[in-house]
Amino acid sequence: MNELSKSGIFALMLAASLTVMVGSAITPALPTISGHFNMENHAAWLTTLPSLGVVIFAPLAGKLIDRAGPYISLCIGLFLYGALGITAIWLEGTSIILIDRILLGGATAVVMSAATGLLAEFFDKEKRLKMIALQGMSIEAGGIIFLSIGGILGSFGWQFPFLLYLIGWIALITLVIFVPFPSKEEKKEMPLDEMSSKKIWPVLLSAMLAMTIFFVTMVSVPFYLAEHFHMTSEGTGYFLAMISLVAVISASQMPKVVSKMNDYSTLMSGFILFGTGYLLLGLNQTFILVAIGGGILIGFGFGFTIPLANHMTVEKSSTTNRGKNLAYFSSAVFLGQFLSSFVESISDDLSVVYIMTAAASLLIGACFFILLKNSHMLFRKEKHAHF
Repeated sequence: MNELSKSGIFALMLAASLTVMVGSAITPALPTISGHFNMENHAAWLTTLPSLGVVIFAPLAGKLIDRAGPYISLCIGLFLYGALGITAIWLEGTSIILIDRILLGGATAVVMSAATGLLAEFFDKEKRLKMIALQGMSIEAGGIIFLSIGGILGSFGWQFPFLLYLIGWIALITLVIFVPFPSKEEKKEMPLDEMSSKKIWPVLLSAMLAMTIFFVTMVSVPFYLAEHFHMTSEGTGYFLAMISLVAVISASQMPKVVSKMNDYSTLMSGFILFGTGYLLLGLNQTFILVAIGGGILIGFGFGFTIPLANHMTVEKSSTTNRGKNLAYFSSAVFLGQFLSSFVESISDDLSVVYIMTAAASLLIGACFFILLKNSHMLFRKEKHAHF
């Protein structure tokens, strides 16, 4: 097994943290950016179109990684990430900026898949799971930093948040310096587990639904805070960073919750937290309740769903289908981000959007409860029949 230094681990975690930034980097300054591009009525597209790009280009990213390997693919992805991200400053016209955002999503698909694939080259078994968990924490920690910086940069002008995408080139430099090219080693392939392959789809569906629900906050809260509390882009950046901080904390506690409950019960709890948080957002307009609902409960909902679904994807995969399943997971997560723009456009009144999102979250939680109850009853019957 190849060895990787702490500096190399940092380089891979930095690359991974760019995936969450692809849409959210400009979120704190979304009102001013959408005004510049004359997209006030479709501002959410600027944030969610990169997600569509990930979904579209994920199969091509997988083929690139299979042919060129994860190391070279990650270098290509990071270079394109920085180039396509910064280019938006000089683009004019709605169509061209939307195309640029979709292509940026394609670069992100390469970065996300190759970064995870490269981790698999250096770590195995329990260490690999530990690194994937650390990767999830790094992504959310990056969200805290990038959202805060994005809000500050947005206070200087609409174009400045786009400078954050140049971190892709910084990640490329650290990758080349600190991460050695992995040597090829013979690996024993495990037989494909058909049942595990089938069981992965409920996990992927849960990841997509959870990200759709969570990202409604990211695309709508800047306008909600500006309308009701006259908050600037800097303040909005701090608020969104608080959500990411809560998500990091909840993700760190999630394994303890799973050990006391189980995977699907924890997922159910996450959707219930989402529903309660959006209810507070929709029914109240006091900042304390908005902070509790939008900042704490929704943040905990994220930490109990997306990182857990990532772990479940790895655990339900064999060595022969792990890469494919992780690519499916990436597509599910970013498809959820893209679908959030449709949820946000249901009504001009964001309170209505939040109440409907709360109802959907609680309904999904109820479905998990029913499925868990039925599975427990089936288990008891099988156990009784066995004896």
